[in-house]
Amino acid sequence: MTRKAEVFFRTIAAIFGGYLIAAIFSMAFVPILVWLQWCDQNEAVMIATMLSYIIYFAVIIISFSRQSTLLLWRDIVLTLCLGCATYLSMGSL
Repeated sequence: MTRKAEVFFRTIAAIFGGYLIAAIFSMAFVPILVWLQWCDQNEAVMIATMLSYIIYFAVIIISFSRQSTLLLWRDIVLTLCLGCATYLSMGSL
């Protein structure tokens, strides 16, 4: 793969993959906070939203520090699957 294509795919992974991971994280973390009774639902939404910005920036940094683009996409897909599974399992509580 050429260098330009690799940078392009890493940029796409950073922007769209980071956004998806941050969104799934914020949706999956709210029921966990409520279930653990650390805060009520309104505060849990605010906390999860604020933490999702940190997750988004972490994915951007990781996107350009991974050695392989394929491993980066694998990690993004696995993280999305884990977040969706957490949301679906905790969402019914």
